Amino acid sequence: MKDANIPLPADKRILASIGEDSAVIKISEDVALVKTIDIFTPLVDDGYLQGKITACNVTNDIYAMGVTDITGILVFEAFPNKMPHEIAVNLLKGFCDFAYSLNAPVVGGHTIINPWPLLGGCAIGISHPAKITYSSGAKPGDILLLTKPLGIQPAMAVYRLLRDPQVSIEEVFPNLSRQALEDLPKLAIKALTISNKPVAEIIREIPIHAATDVTGFGIFGHAQTIAERSHVNIMIERMPVFKNSIEVSKILGYGLKAGTSAETAGGMLLAVPPAKLGSIQQALQNKGIPAFQVGKVVRGKGTVVISDTLEILELETV
Repeated sequence: MKDANIPLPADKRILASIGEDSAVIKISEDVALVKTIDIFTPLVDDGYLQGKITACNVTNDIYAMGVTDITGILVFEAFPNKMPHEIAVNLLKGFCDFAYSLNAPVVGGHTIINPWPLLGGCAIGISHPAKITYSSGAKPGDILLLTKPLGIQPAMAVYRLLRDPQVSIEEVFPNLSRQALEDLPKLAIKALTISNKPVAEIIREIPIHAATDVTGFGIFGHAQTIAERSHVNIMIERMPVFKNSIEVSKILGYGLKAGTSAETAGGMLLAVPPAKLGSIQQALQNKGIPAFQVGKVVRGKGTVVISDTLEILELETV
């Protein structure tokens, strides 16, 4: 959908639509609705855990706008007739429990029969229009911060391969121990269930120039969105990644080092003015949230460049 040629609606109430993490509809001078929808196939076997991952991913698109008040979520679930009823229930239970932990009530939804399972939802938030952060405001001189490591796609590929009895994991990854391979998806799964709500709370109190969350288009693609919408260039100089995810990415053909490997429920990418960098970093630290400096914003016309001297930070914790 990123490059889809869909005409934008001609309606003065709509402050943001296609291209932003969430749509924004102005209701009054003091109130705007913020809406998003996300649906995808399961990443893990555990239904309850998958429900939590899904709820995290759905709600993060609201938090990417600096909006913290989610007034309701409609859940969508699809599953085949042959799937055990218990799994379908656990998917919903995991979703609801995670949403309720964020004070984001599940208020309804829809279920269908489908050849393969799907889970997702539509989240609706509310905010003062002037308190919303967009991806279009980055300015030259801004510092780019990222709040989670990268590497979900290769990590979850390892998760699947470890469970495939027809795969010799030692032959696929001759330079990595089985323990190292088992540790990689554990790190990823922990990251997949960490909400970006605390980050949204911070940038709501300390306004910054631009924000987005890093998901399906990888850090390069989401940085590109900020660059294009802000009419600036972005230089990526550092990448925090899960330990061993770069090696896995090379072997399986994912573009992690190039920044194109897909993420799910990824961290926030923040364009922070230098004058506020210290206060943002301190606020993130106070909440136990990483604040990786990954690059900078420079003058330009909407391009992203990966530095020739790119620094890779391999992390064993989230």
